[in-house]
Amino acid sequence: MSFEVTYNGDIQYIKVFYSTEITRAGKYYGEFYTQMDAFASDLIRLKKELDEDSEKAAKIAKDAANKALSERFGSLRYIIDESHWDEDMVISKILDDRKEEMFALAQKTFNNEVLVEEDGAEEYQIHLDEGRIEVDGKGVETSVGEFFDCDEYHKLNEAKLEKLEKLDWFIIWSRTEAGEFKTKGGQHQGNYSSKELNMENCLLTYRGLPLIFPSNGTDIFSNELEIHFADETRASLEIGEA
Repeated sequence: MSFEVTYNGDIQYIKVFYSTEITRAGKYYGEFYTQMDAFASDLIRLKKELDEDSEKAAKIAKDAANKALSERFGSLRYIIDESHWDEDMVISKILDDRKEEMFALAQKTFNNEVLVEEDGAEEYQIHLDEGRIEVDGKGVETSVGEFFDCDEYHKLNEAKLEKLEKLDWFIIWSRTEAGEFKTKGGQHQGNYSSKELNMENCLLTYRGLPLIFPSNGTDIFSNELEIHFADETRASLEIGEA
């Protein structure tokens, strides 16, 4: 007797592009990573300078504003409200220019072909919650909520994010698809048992096999491309045609 187990829910495909020995040595896009590293190095230096100078620059700007107000309207009639003043109002134009150059280079380079075919990028998949398990197309009383609520699921996702945040820059492509996902081969022998359903590396598995192969096609719910900079900011990129 055989049966098929499927996960009716969402899966997220993630691909991360960043500088490594492999990507820098790439035949087609190696120069891209080298150029991005150079921009990022400059950006880190400029960010350090901004951090060191922001308090002094903010004071100069505030004092100059108060002086200009006094000269125009008379002494102490109008002054800058200290409670609304923020050092972050002072930015580095050169730093922003570098980020714009990085953004422009990434936008020029990345398209559908690069996203799919680029070697050396880090790829992985994760299941998202609110789905259900079906056996031969029929729902079973097996809750998957406990797998998504467990500490291991969240720790693995957080560990991946923490690793990326230590990089000078990275580009991340995430695509979420909904459908019915089965294991490789699809069919299992014997009888279904909820005890053989587990989660490994943020993917639901049955008998140790991940439920990641679409049974009848999928619907794409989101398809996003972002560049993350060393100053902890990010920007959305458009996914262009090849």
